[in-house]
Amino acid sequence: MDGIVRHKKAFSTIAQRQRVFANIIDCIRTHDTFLLLGHELPDEDCIASLVSMALLLIKCGKKPCLFLRDTIPEQLSYLLNICTYNQIPCIQDEYWEGKPPDAIFVLDTPKPEMIAAIPDIHAFIADPSIPVAEIDHHLSADAAYTGDSELCMVTRATSTCELIALLVTKISTRPELCQEFGITDLFSRNLVLAMLTGIIGDTQFGLTIRSRRDRGFYTFYTNRFGTILRESHYKNSGNYASMQDIFKTLESLSSEEKELYQKLLQYARYSGNTGYIVLDQKTSRQILSTIEYSFFVKVIKSLTDFLSEKSGVFGMTAYYEQGEGAPLVQFRIRTSRDVGTVDLRTILADFNITDGGGHPGAIGFRISADDIPDLSGYVTALLDKIKSLQKNARHEA
Repeated sequence: MDGIVRHKKAFSTIAQRQRVFANIIDCIRTHDTFLLLGHELPDEDCIASLVSMALLLIKCGKKPCLFLRDTIPEQLSYLLNICTYNQIPCIQDEYWEGKPPDAIFVLDTPKPEMIAAIPDIHAFIADPSIPVAEIDHHLSADAAYTGDSELCMVTRATSTCELIALLVTKISTRPELCQEFGITDLFSRNLVLAMLTGIIGDTQFGLTIRSRRDRGFYTFYTNRFGTILRESHYKNSGNYASMQDIFKTLESLSSEEKELYQKLLQYARYSGNTGYIVLDQKTSRQILSTIEYSFFVKVIKSLTDFLSEKSGVFGMTAYYEQGEGAPLVQFRIRTSRDVGTVDLRTILADFNITDGGGHPGAIGFRISADDIPDLSGYVTALLDKIKSLQKNARHEA
């Protein structure tokens, strides 16, 4: 893209959204092989959106493959099992073998720098002869497009899987499309299960949703897909029978994760109605040098959730990421399920944070350690800001 940053923004008109939908359908229609990409350290919505899109392409008679650079959490292994069952290749090699894909889908990835890929794949993205479509719901300050301008289904939603659900629903209202692609069972159990995983996972089963609009879309899709999941369940099959079953799996921890969870919990502190864990650089290095990073991220997310519910209002975690150059300090902040009027994204604006984003009830951001030489003072400023948000929420109530 010649170094030009194209900042993401929601659709401004219905006509624009309809045009992009038609372009994506045409892209599917005119190409055969598709490479599906997500972001580094993929979460539930990212992996679920990859699998959901792959299943939709299979239904359209196409040949998708997924590229996964990072280890997939054990709790999401059922999504990879779906890929295996449907003969969807999941590539993790360091080099690309075979022909380039006809087209690419980038899913749930806020900006190009976060794409999980290898040099060969980055070359495909830069190749003007290979169309790049994008589906994503991230609209934070530093969010930037990767896809071609008329192939970006990027707009406000609770999750990327919600946008894929919108795409699938639109196809269902076009019988001529289903006939053209030979689709007989559009809302199959596996596709519904994959979409629900992303929708539930990215919203913590609806807990991070704040606006009436977002709640409406969430309720529509979870009610519809939950019914399909329940009605397609075979008794004693061991498969998921409800959304509660999915969420229970997503929230579960392995024995190794539980051990790390208890270890990190020793660092928990409380300030007013905020529970927080802040690991200094030495402690972060000691812990991260002994475990896989994706493993650590899974546990730190669970702890942020726990601290928000334990404190009753807010939970925050912070630690130093390890890597080349100056380390980055990673922050996560989340509200409890009882908080309904706070928008944590105001913190990003008030602290001039560009490398971050999230939802009203949950945000994450990174800052260079060089920019915050006094971590304790920075944390204190964040805690003061969080307290002011709580006071304002009470005043508005």
